[in-house]
Amino acid sequence: MTISELSLSGALVNGLSTQLGELFAIRPTIPGRGKVELLARLVRQAENGAAIRLFYSDQDTMQALWEHIKGNLLQTDTCPYCDHPDDSRDGSCDKCNLYLNFSNKNYLERHIENTFAQRLNIRLSRLNLEHIQKIIHFVDSKLLKIQHRSPDKEFVGTSPCMLSVFSMIRKVAPTEMSVLLLGESGTGKEVTARSLHNLSTRREGPFVAVNCAAIPETLLEAELFGYEKGAFTGAYASRKGKFESADGGTLFLDEIGDLPAPLQAKLLRFLEDRLVQPVGSALSRKIDVRIVAATNCDLQGAMAQGRFRTDLFYRLNSFTIKLPPLRERGEDRVRLARYFLEKFSHSENKFLDFSDEALEAIGAHSWPGNVRELENKVRRGFLMAQGRVIDPECMELELGRPVAPAEAGSASRGSQKEYVVRVLEQNDYVIAKAARQLNISRPSMYALIKKHGISRDNVK
Repeated sequence: MTISELSLSGALVNGLSTQLGELFAIRPTIPGRGKVELLARLVRQAENGAAIRLFYSDQDTMQALWEHIKGNLLQTDTCPYCDHPDDSRDGSCDKCNLYLNFSNKNYLERHIENTFAQRLNIRLSRLNLEHIQKIIHFVDSKLLKIQHRSPDKEFVGTSPCMLSVFSMIRKVAPTEMSVLLLGESGTGKEVTARSLHNLSTRREGPFVAVNCAAIPETLLEAELFGYEKGAFTGAYASRKGKFESADGGTLFLDEIGDLPAPLQAKLLRFLEDRLVQPVGSALSRKIDVRIVAATNCDLQGAMAQGRFRTDLFYRLNSFTIKLPPLRERGEDRVRLARYFLEKFSHSENKFLDFSDEALEAIGAHSWPGNVRELENKVRRGFLMAQGRVIDPECMELELGRPVAPAEAGSASRGSQKEYVVRVLEQNDYVIAKAARQLNISRPSMYALIKKHGISRDNVK
């Protein structure tokens, strides 16, 4: 048997035996690797040979197969997959959208990701409903770490700190406990609050969000608790407050640390008796609402300075969830960036990808604005990209800039190279540890070492 044409997913062969099972093995010889075994299935017989479909083998075999194919690729001005005129080889084909940067060391991985849906669709005819359900369950629970009642579609990530957050959300959501969310601005506190609501028994009720810092103090009480007609100048009619609007559901009080002292006392009373008294009214109303509060300020420090009531803190602090900043979420930065890019792509029907440099810049950036900043940067890159690839410049990101503590950039600490060398020495030249200290990925760490010409004799 001889192979006249070969690709990662199929081949054209001559001299194939007619006595074949539905699945059979072929053992071609690959230079530098010797014989390898590939599972195949006959697609059709023709005068010029038999077309067979190859099934995915182990990673080493597929890599060896790809290296052989790459070494025999002809340099043409057309896409080898669909024959569409395309001489760029920097991104994806304009017609079939398959990745064409064959020189990329991660090409095989990218190609398998891009063709996964097509490969799965080819196999669907051989699968029954039970098989399909098992595949979906495996992908969700084992690979993506998603339970059947996932907290929220915008919660993307598999970092240990976020998996812990997901677990806490699922545990406390079905209860009636008040929840306090702590985290920097942009870490997803409102998304978390909505997840708590959506996974609770109150999911059919209203979800009402109030930013306590965005409403003037003179209006905040009326906004929260409502008012009666004539209660103050301009109160031409009675109006329900946010507490009453959230009756039967969840009230999310964002920036609770900025709540004025008089309203802290009124909120504490509500948490004790569940009664709301509108401004200008002598009557109280019973309200059934769950409180989820959030803040990015130091409530412990605010209590020590007398700016936040201790008794209110302990009433709100029945269950606390601390949301980690994006800089501590490792590879979730890239996963979130891809998620936002996919969302924008589907919204605009325009499909782009990140360059390798852009992914490195995303991993290296400190993200002081957290997830909100990342979403805005990806949106800007999506709008500013000239072709099908988003570069760091499109997102206004600096390539290879290490994420270091604040003092790392000061003149007294020396140059960036000296700082990187110092961090490497502190971690005995173990790349993983040094990268964690700088809050960047290992590839970004290697890029810094190469950029500054640091000797890698001791790198581990």
